[in-house]
Amino acid sequence: MKKEINELEVRNIITIEDKQILREALDGINGWNFNPIVVVTNGIEDYYFICKVKTVIKNLEMKLAKVCIKIQEGKNPRLLGIEGIS
Repeated sequence: MKKEINELEVRNIITIEDKQILREALDGINGWNFNPIVVVTNGIEDYYFICKVKTVIKNLEMKLAKVCIKIQEGKNPRLLGIEGIS
């Protein structure tokens, strides 16, 4: 089965659907508040959010993070990883 290669789309306007995807994928992660500022998507299943991060604990160093999410047909969004940028 061959997958189509779609171009990546970078958007600085975050839609309500994008926020819903992020919220569902991050469900259960406590102590961090992710505020999306940019979303990169291939239009089908891969989402990469660049987020400002606020934490309950002031000593954590992460201020920006890249959140990787995959959406499979008929399933909830799945968190693949959170990577600190700065």
